[in-house]
Amino acid sequence: MGHMSREWRRWSRGDATPVMTIWLPLGLLIGSMVCTVLAGLIGSLRSVVLMIALMVAAGAVHVVTARMAPLARGPRVTVYLVQLVVATGLIVISPFFGIYAFMGYVAALLAFEGPVLYAALALNAVVVAVAQVGGAHQVAATPGAFIALFVVNIGVVAVLGLLSARREREMIERERTLDELEAAQRRNADLQTELLGRATEQGKLTERARLSREIHDTVAQDLVAIVSQLEAIGPGVDWQQRVDTAKRLARDGLAEARRAVAALRSPMLDDQSLPTALTDMVAAWSTVHDIAARSHVDGSPVPTGDDQNLLRICQEALSNVARHARASAVEVTLTYTEEGVLLDVRDDGCGFDASLVHRGNGLGNMQERVRPSGGSVEWETSVGSGCLVRTVVPA
Repeated sequence: MGHMSREWRRWSRGDATPVMTIWLPLGLLIGSMVCTVLAGLIGSLRSVVLMIALMVAAGAVHVVTARMAPLARGPRVTVYLVQLVVATGLIVISPFFGIYAFMGYVAALLAFEGPVLYAALALNAVVVAVAQVGGAHQVAATPGAFIALFVVNIGVVAVLGLLSARREREMIERERTLDELEAAQRRNADLQTELLGRATEQGKLTERARLSREIHDTVAQDLVAIVSQLEAIGPGVDWQQRVDTAKRLARDGLAEARRAVAALRSPMLDDQSLPTALTDMVAAWSTVHDIAARSHVDGSPVPTGDDQNLLRICQEALSNVARHARASAVEVTLTYTEEGVLLDVRDDGCGFDASLVHRGNGLGNMQERVRPSGGSVEWETSVGSGCLVRTVVPA
């Protein structure tokens, strides 16, 4: 209670809502007056006039201070003192105004800190206790009750203050932790974006450099030679030989260009069939990941337009096994039939619940590879029983 809680700081900054700064104290004032009237405690006309005057003064204090800019310490002390005097005067008229006197605790929390705050709260507790015993004339008659009520009021305020301070510390700590977490997440996201951008840019630069070298060392050189052969044609020159040479250079350049384009795809199928490339890839994968793997081919191999896609699908399926399956063995089967080609990749790993997997990711990418040719990719799996990825492409 030696410092103001978050709510009190908001009030002192002028951030409190009109409900708390105007309507609540005015409501307590009016409620106290209604109780006074219903209890028949209003006596002379002088008491009525004094009560109305004090209520107007109290209402004016709340309305004016709520509409002013955030108050300095001095004006807040003034508000506390005015409210204390007004509440005391109203309690002299009717003890029911002890209801309104509770606003004095709020004014004290806004105006003071440290030992002075305790004194201000105690002073307001005296006023409230006087109202609770039935007015000033009852204090002398029931001193024990007055002291007990005073202690209770102080105890309640102290407990509320301690709970508020504890809650504030917890909120501050929670906000600090959240701020640190958000800052770490932002730094991580920025770092990932930066790394991805650098990797992408480096990949682009590397590929551009490679293509530039390929074009310069192959196609461009052949074009230069062709131009030289054609420009050398003139009177007295064996033009047929020059043209034949230019044709040969053009064919060589075309072959080089095709090889450059093919280099953008998997080179594993350049000089070998799909079964051989698949066997080599499975063996290399098994060595790298230290997982037992074997492959075999059924039927008579026939090249298809989907050989490249089948190789990539097998590569992606094996990659998923290495990352997720925790498998000890993998079997890859390539089957050639009259209807088409089947590629099965089976593992003995942990499996998974297929209904929980978003089919737009890995499986979707595999399906997109063979969909144009009418092929399909499906999987069979369950938790604890491994996984089978089956790809079918028509003949």
